[in-house]
Amino acid sequence: MKKLKKTIGILIMSLMVSTAFAKNPFKMQDADYAKMVETSLISVGNNYRLKNAIEKIKKGEKVWIAALGGSVTEGAGPAKFTDGYAYQFFRDLKKTYAPGDGKNVNFNNAGLSGTPSLLGLVRYQSDVVEVCGQNPDILIVEFAVNDGGEATFQKSFEGIVRDALKASPNTAVIALYAAATYGNTAAQKKPISDLYQIPQINMLGIVKDGIAKGHFSEKEYYTDNVHPTIQGHTLMSDCLMNLVATVDKAKIDEKIEVPTKSFARMGLSGLKRIYDDDKNVKISKGSFTDVDKQCQSVKKANASNFPKNWNKKMNLKATNEPFKMDIKCKSLVFVYKVQGSWMSDKFGKAKIFVDGKEIATYDGGKAGGWNNCEAVLLINQNESKNHTVEVKMAEGSEKLGFTIVAMGYVE
Repeated sequence: MKKLKKTIGILIMSLMVSTAFAKNPFKMQDADYAKMVETSLISVGNNYRLKNAIEKIKKGEKVWIAALGGSVTEGAGPAKFTDGYAYQFFRDLKKTYAPGDGKNVNFNNAGLSGTPSLLGLVRYQSDVVEVCGQNPDILIVEFAVNDGGEATFQKSFEGIVRDALKASPNTAVIALYAAATYGNTAAQKKPISDLYQIPQINMLGIVKDGIAKGHFSEKEYYTDNVHPTIQGHTLMSDCLMNLVATVDKAKIDEKIEVPTKSFARMGLSGLKRIYDDDKNVKISKGSFTDVDKQCQSVKKANASNFPKNWNKKMNLKATNEPFKMDIKCKSLVFVYKVQGSWMSDKFGKAKIFVDGKEIATYDGGKAGGWNNCEAVLLINQNESKNHTVEVKMAEGSEKLGFTIVAMGYVE
């Protein structure tokens, strides 16, 4: 009897997955595929926010879906980036739940190749909230294959989650842990997601299991060591749709408040991006007076994602005046560019000083660069204090270039 019930349950689940939303791109047995999709959902969390967002979609109300992450979110892997999981999910969500042509559902893909959650935190307000023109109704956060396991990335991941939840009672955050052949950092992120009771989907276990059982090969899921094929992206979309279907069928949970205390000590919640007109920051550009137009670009716009930056151009006659910034803060995130080796302007090393003390040297021209961003946490304290930050080209690099791509701070 137990075996019969189990078989019936799998068949029902398989029917639901195959008819409601799943595409079964690997042509597996439907029951196996349904089980795989179901297993990816490691926690539904508190469904109050997500269920309300689904109801808004059904009623034809204006809804914004946003995805913040790295290259997997941006759509790397398939021939067309618009076949990435985030775009597929947006299309599937509209088709399944929105009335009419689904014009009430809007989408903003804020994925950016090679970037960790520390840079995602700096970008969140400008690249998600400002682009949407509001706080998103559903926010997917995907950095599990870009972040390391260090405490810094726990802080930045939590900062995104906490800020999104606190900014609006309507924003439902989904933690999506993508898979890579080298693993992911789901274990470091899960305690934070558990604290905030947000839904969690982990692709790593089901991908490894699918390969081990011969449902698909590594080459059928990955285009390299991290980016999924179009079939892999479809599986990710189906896992997200399974979450939505699960929540849609469930009773609504009671509303919960955002925890008063952060998971991480000296957290990064409330981070603000720095621009020249910030009245709380005094900047003297020194030799960093140009704007670098070759910073990382986003696929959806084919344009620089950082049009406002501080660049010291390569110049054989240039002086080496430091970039100086006076700021009162608890935390400071510093983002610099690693110049592509093919570029005509050659980049060098810059020394970073905080309150007169040299704390780091960053190489903007190191091997393997492709105009990519590197984000580092320069300051992280319990209390807000006045600081002076200087960026000065290192000995031997005085005539070379360097770009401060972006900065963000917690007051």
